Amino acid sequence: MVEAARPRWNGRLLAGGLVVLLVVSTLTVRLVQLQIGQHQQLAAAGVETRVHRVVLEADRGVVYDRHGVRLAGNAPAWALSMLPAALPANAVARQSELAQVARLAGVAEPSLGQLLLKAPDLYLPVTVKSGLSAEQSQAIAERLPQLPGFQLDQTPLRTYADWEDFGHVLGYTNRLDSDEYARLKNLGYLPDDTAGKAGVEAGLEVLLRGRNGWADVETNAAGLPMRTLAQDPPVAGDSVYLSIDAGLQQAVGQYLREGIQSAGVRAGAAIVVDPRDGELLALVSAPSYDPNQFAAGISAAAYQRLLQDPAKPLYDRALAGLYPPGSTFKMITAAAGLQDGKIGADSVLPCPAGITYGGWTYRNWAGYDMGQMNVEKAIAVSCDTFFYRVADSVGDMSLAAYARDFGYGSAPIFEIPGAQAGLVPDEAWQAAQCQATEAPGCRWNPGETLTMGIGQSALLTSPLIQAMYVSAIANGGTLLQPTVVSQVRTPGGRVAATAQAKPVSTVPVSPANLEVVREGMRQCLQAPYGTGFLFRNDRFKYDGGCKTGSAQYGGSGTDLPLHAWFTFFSPYDHPEIAIVVLVEGGGEGHDTAEPVAVKIADYYYSHRAQILGTQS
Repeated sequence: MVEAARPRWNGRLLAGGLVVLLVVSTLTVRLVQLQIGQHQQLAAAGVETRVHRVVLEADRGVVYDRHGVRLAGNAPAWALSMLPAALPANAVARQSELAQVARLAGVAEPSLGQLLLKAPDLYLPVTVKSGLSAEQSQAIAERLPQLPGFQLDQTPLRTYADWEDFGHVLGYTNRLDSDEYARLKNLGYLPDDTAGKAGVEAGLEVLLRGRNGWADVETNAAGLPMRTLAQDPPVAGDSVYLSIDAGLQQAVGQYLREGIQSAGVRAGAAIVVDPRDGELLALVSAPSYDPNQFAAGISAAAYQRLLQDPAKPLYDRALAGLYPPGSTFKMITAAAGLQDGKIGADSVLPCPAGITYGGWTYRNWAGYDMGQMNVEKAIAVSCDTFFYRVADSVGDMSLAAYARDFGYGSAPIFEIPGAQAGLVPDEAWQAAQCQATEAPGCRWNPGETLTMGIGQSALLTSPLIQAMYVSAIANGGTLLQPTVVSQVRTPGGRVAATAQAKPVSTVPVSPANLEVVREGMRQCLQAPYGTGFLFRNDRFKYDGGCKTGSAQYGGSGTDLPLHAWFTFFSPYDHPEIAIVVLVEGGGEGHDTAEPVAVKIADYYYSHRAQILGTQS
């Protein structure tokens, strides 16, 4: 029997066919829309794929000394950059190209791979190496056609003059790391931007950076530029004139290094400040480092050498170094005793070789009885036992309060980042320490009040704090905000800002009592019994006031190493300079720090007209 023929389209097939027809119809309609209805829009998109926005980097502002001596500027240089999205897609070819580029640019191949992995945007270029040598840039240029994804760019390279004297002041610039970019991208920074990382480069980043521009560049299929469609030119950063005098800075650096070498130690700091307005005329920390290394892209090996150097050249001792002040603190103890009425200008106390307190003997540096004396002579001869008694009568809380009034315990507001606050101990501070450590028997030892009176105990200060403290004594009691900026000028040369004296506070010491302290400092310098009389013996012919300091550190006991301090202001009646010198581990202040200050003061007075002259 022959089976009857079945229809070729059953219900299931018909339904499937209708679905296919619907899909095809939808695609056809969409294609017509794309080809006809959105032709202009797609054509524009096609053009945009061949238009690239190029960043036009702004020149960073130039840094000068107070008279226009150039300290930091820009030099043309070649840099190699990489566009991750344009690298070969094939992994083997890409790795081969990276290896070749690493050899040509003199960078480690692994670091190039890490740079590629950390690129936040595949379509934004990242710098492989800045400051290429002429040989490197020429070798790379010859091979660029075979190196897709790489290009040479002419960029400004930051350059620094006289790094040994200015390294810590100027600081350096370098590329942003990923954390910095995440923090700064909302301010317009790009992943491959550079920024100030230390010194005035970091502290004045907003002024120096300028504003980048852009250009929309049309390229052909090979990626070669054809024309510029639109652009917004960059605006250079402001120029900054520091308050520092280059000649004085170089002299201070030289004298400080000579003093450090003579003492057989490694480090120190020296500051010269105008106590009338707080402008720093010199600011040196030794040893220093070369910021040009960082601007050009320091190698990992070179950076490790800096980190592992036992002299710690990256450590800015002038701002961040914290040390017990030793006898340079005695002017605060004297001021506290006078102002609180514990002693008067005519009060006479003994200066024995030692005093016994709480079962302990606290000794004078001299080791013999120096006789009766008033507070002025006690400052001049630096009698420890005199100031033990004064500190005990004043008490730890009041003594600490006066220390804070003179700037101890607060980080100075300053254009260069990194200034530290130091430490002012008292019974309340000790109670907080005891609560944190839960150490049995932990408490404030009353003997700590005595040793704080001569600048020991847990008291810590920095050379910058010392400079502003001595300036306050010199100028009659005004604690000033330090500044290293004298003037700011726009790229067109217009003066945008000029430094003004910024008082922080007035110390709560009467003019009469402060004059007693100043007179003690004058006797320290001029009287035959003064510990600073070396100034006179060293043919220093200018008047003023001084205080030596030899601060114990490294534990407890009597046979400890010493940091050497010397503080000075001049002239006496109308002071215009204050000098602070620290020789780290240098021993007695009058032996190692004072000779450095003698040379600095002599240079200042020999070049005074030039240093204080009108800016160019």
